[in-house]
Amino acid sequence: MDTLNTIVQIVLMIVGLVCYVAVIKELWDDNSTYGIIILVTTLCTGIGGFVLFIWGWFQHELRPTMIVWTVVNLLLVTMQILFGSLF
Repeated sequence: MDTLNTIVQIVLMIVGLVCYVAVIKELWDDNSTYGIIILVTTLCTGIGGFVLFIWGWFQHELRPTMIVWTVVNLLLVTMQILFGSLF
């Protein structure tokens, strides 16, 4: 059961990373200055990912990606509460 939990969490993390990259690409295409700011704040403080998540919800063409990203985050949090953290 532990192995299955680990595999599912890793797959969900990869899907979340793909969604992150898709949204940052859209932000970069929209305004590269904001894309640079988000990348730097993500790497330095971690808050850039949250800002990107909020920005993504306000972009109507990103709605399907944001729904997937939200569901993945909710599933990851739920699994970590129920089964314990992966790390």
